[in-house]
Amino acid sequence: MSQDGHKERSMNESAAWYLLIARGLREVAFGVIAIVLPLYWHEQHISALEIGALFTVALLGSALISLWIGRYVDRIGRRRLLMLSSLLWLIAAPFLLVTKEPLILGVIIIFGSISPTGKEVGLFLGIEQAMLSKLTKGHARTKAYAWFTLVGYVSTAAGALIAAALGFGLGHSAEISSGLFRVVVLAYSGIALIQLLFYALISDSVEQIPSASQPEQNKSPHRPTREVRSVVRMLTALFTLDAFGGGLIVQGLLVYWFRVKFGFDLTQIGLLFFGTNLLSALSSLVAVSISKRFGLLNTMVFTHLPSNVLLILVPFAPTGLLAAIVLLARHMLSQMDVPTRQAYTMAIVDAEDRGYLATTTNSARSLGTGASPLIAGAFLASAGLLSYPFIIAGGLKAAYDLVIFAIFRKVPTPYSETQ
Repeated sequence: MSQDGHKERSMNESAAWYLLIARGLREVAFGVIAIVLPLYWHEQHISALEIGALFTVALLGSALISLWIGRYVDRIGRRRLLMLSSLLWLIAAPFLLVTKEPLILGVIIIFGSISPTGKEVGLFLGIEQAMLSKLTKGHARTKAYAWFTLVGYVSTAAGALIAAALGFGLGHSAEISSGLFRVVVLAYSGIALIQLLFYALISDSVEQIPSASQPEQNKSPHRPTREVRSVVRMLTALFTLDAFGGGLIVQGLLVYWFRVKFGFDLTQIGLLFFGTNLLSALSSLVAVSISKRFGLLNTMVFTHLPSNVLLILVPFAPTGLLAAIVLLARHMLSQMDVPTRQAYTMAIVDAEDRGYLATTTNSARSLGTGASPLIAGAFLASAGLLSYPFIIAGGLKAAYDLVIFAIFRKVPTPYSETQ
């Protein structure tokens, strides 16, 4: 390999590491805030319906912004957008400390990258996926996405464990103090600053450069073909259905559900979601070997289906312990589709369309997720309807599995090895 080749490989490896570190730090922050914030709001007498509405605002707002920007990611610059998003997070999040006004909170949680799910919100994931696709090829890309997913879930689990540690000594009925909440929010903002610095270190190798065949008269951005737009629309519709079901049982609402139905305290809830995220992390690695043998789409569908049956069973558990065990069992399977889905979608379009596909489909997932917490909040406000979010979510997500398999099982993946 030439000296230039070694230099390029080194730059790509460094960029991949910076992306992994940035995601890891971000997900730790998301894991903490997704547990502490709904409990704190509950203790401040904000109703389940209001919390659901705020979560809907957070997810829909960030998704609409991402969809609007999605087609212009490579015109504006991937690094530049990630740095701008981090800066907005840094500035907006501390305002959680000074207001309980719902409308103002809605604005804060959009621009402050507040995660109701314990997982990704905003532009970060879609752009980072496109960056990784630029740095890797073939099966190495599936492996990279698996590690990327692993880092995300392990970090979210670490965030949940930190939340559990914060709960030690508070007792079953003790409230989260204003002082503790202040520390959490300021630390959350600090993560944004550190992430911004890591993005600043990433080289331009993650940017998509127009192909040599593209006319110089430009500089107009690459426009996806009609066929690509059709595939993206189909995936967008299916991912929205799946995400709508997932939005009924986002982590923030599960925190509330376990608190209201079984009286779980901060430590118990933190430990539970440490377990769910750790199992999700381990399953993402298993997905690599399974997909290599059975294919990306088969792995996506036939690990996701049984997990949705388990989801439906959660509210029928007679005790909190059994409900927690069923939820943990579900997470042994439910996230195997994440790295395989990411690799699959990148394999059916060429390099210049991946930024568009990733930001559009991830934004659509956020839109789908964001549309349903308000509905779930309405269910959770009534003791007789507490099981409905689980039943509806499991049914919708199972329908998504069957439909995507029926439509895409014969669709080729021409770019799985070549780009």
